[in-house]
Amino acid sequence: MLPNDALGTSNNKDLIKSIYVIIEVTFQIILNGVEMLKSYFYISILLGTLALSGCINDETDNTEATAESLTNERSRTINNETDTTKIVEVEKIPLNLTQEQKEEYYQKYVAIIESVNAENNEDFELELEPITDFLDEYWIEIEDFEKLAKERANASIVVLENNERFNPMIVPKTVALKIGSKTANIIFKGSFDTQLNENTSKGRQLFSVFNGISSEAADANGSWTQLGYEESLIEGSTVYKIAVGGKYSQSGIISSHIIEMEFDCNIYGGIS
Repeated sequence: MLPNDALGTSNNKDLIKSIYVIIEVTFQIILNGVEMLKSYFYISILLGTLALSGCINDETDNTEATAESLTNERSRTINNETDTTKIVEVEKIPLNLTQEQKEEYYQKYVAIIESVNAENNEDFELELEPITDFLDEYWIEIEDFEKLAKERANASIVVLENNERFNPMIVPKTVALKIGSKTANIIFKGSFDTQLNENTSKGRQLFSVFNGISSEAADANGSWTQLGYEESLIEGSTVYKIAVGGKYSQSGIISSHIIEMEFDCNIYGGIS
């Protein structure tokens, strides 16, 4: 038998070993728990990211779907406007004709002009440019030329009002010649003198002299030839009424016009 002291020492060693084992196992369990917590934490982050990504994708898809819907709706609206209110005019395609064909087409153009003049009740008649002055782009199909001729016969004239006053020496004024769906502008420039009239209440500037008026087409695809004018001073010498005669040529068709306009003088001599 071992002495009691030896037995106690042996038991203590066994106890210490057991404690060490318990501590090691406990520590291992704690480490494993930490790792598990880390795993749970990473998994939570991953799941959250996936969920957020799904929300963003859904929102993006919804946004794209909404944008596409609005685009389609706008397209339908534009198409509806096109179908109901807007007519897109296709440019006439010039013909490539021989000289013999040009002479044949020209005679048909002459017949169309004569027919339109016979139907037209306006004070002016249409004319045809000489065949020698016909440009290549003037040669178009007969039905297209007839449409152009009728549009010229029914052209309307609009004198645009000036939004400001000008020095009497040069006073511009724009006249719009509306031909079908298109507009041709003619620029007029009147020249005047004014003087102070003390016989009026508080004294004011009045027209004294009309120096003349000139005009030209503003668009390169047409030409305007001024032939003459008549003027009359009205409204107590505060307004000049002027009638200008001339011819407008476009696409081989010449139309004659008498355009009436008024120039107004304010109390300070500014003209509009």
